Amino acid sequence: MRLLCALLVLAAAPLRAWDAGGHEIIAAIAYAHLNPKTKQAVDQLAAKVARPAHPYDFITLSCWMDDIRYDSTLADYGRFKSWHYIDIPIDDRDPMPDFVPGSDNDVHGNAVQALKRAFVVLDGGTDPYIRDQAMALALIEHLIGDIHQPLHCATKYFFAHGQLRDDKGGNDEFVLNGPPGDTKFNLHAFWDAAWRASFDDATGNVVLDERFHASSWLDPESVRDLANEVMRAFDREAKEQKGPTTMDIKAMALQSNALARDVVYPGITATDNAKYCRLSSAYVAQSRDLARHQLALAGIRLAALLNDFFDGDKSLPVPQSWPAGPR
Repeated sequence: MRLLCALLVLAAAPLRAWDAGGHEIIAAIAYAHLNPKTKQAVDQLAAKVARPAHPYDFITLSCWMDDIRYDSTLADYGRFKSWHYIDIPIDDRDPMPDFVPGSDNDVHGNAVQALKRAFVVLDGGTDPYIRDQAMALALIEHLIGDIHQPLHCATKYFFAHGQLRDDKGGNDEFVLNGPPGDTKFNLHAFWDAAWRASFDDATGNVVLDERFHASSWLDPESVRDLANEVMRAFDREAKEQKGPTTMDIKAMALQSNALARDVVYPGITATDNAKYCRLSSAYVAQSRDLARHQLALAGIRLAALLNDFFDGDKSLPVPQSWPAGPR
């Protein structure tokens, strides 16, 4: 059965997610596992997404959702900001988000709802917020990556001044021993870049490899080399863990939430100030390996989803659009 049908049956705050290098590594891993028919289809769709002076390909298209957050020259500038994440509590007694489209729109929604909308459009259906298949592919590439970053699928609730609040997926959990000079470094920012993090024993600070910072126009050869490095270390493990091709998007998000609950939050070192934590050398090393594993897993799953989709049963009827949510 084609992926989309399985998804539909199973479905009945500034955040960046993985940095640009992370997203492009995921895309490069996925591309290496696409069959020829799927490669041709995604190459054609990626070329339809416009950007002045810099046409997209499949690898760079993985950064389109971040590009439209920061580049005011792009037609969709400012859209879909809440679609990058889903606030699933690490304590299931706290408020749960919606996993099915209908309560969302292009201003308020989450990554799982967005992915379910995007697959409908990629299948030839329509959506009130996603105009065509090329945009749908851009969303899917980016968001499959996002939901494999644990803190894009988790938040920690707490009471303060008599009100229930949350830490915005670690954005309000500041790290005292972040990169030197970065006084606003937080746990979420660490996990966005954990795949390129190390620990300086001399200073006791987290260090990030700045060769792969920010820009969505990284050197293609460097991206391929990094993707190959990640695959050599984690490809077999990721393939064993990826699950069935028709795995529910919600299930992927819940797996990442479990990592946040069981690994990300428990591993930090508390300080006298509840707003601040420290990251140990062991925590940084463990996080780097886990982050790279998640990059590999996201790439393998993205490839499996797209291969199944573009090489599936084309006789299935076009699905109905998800309804628009309230404004």
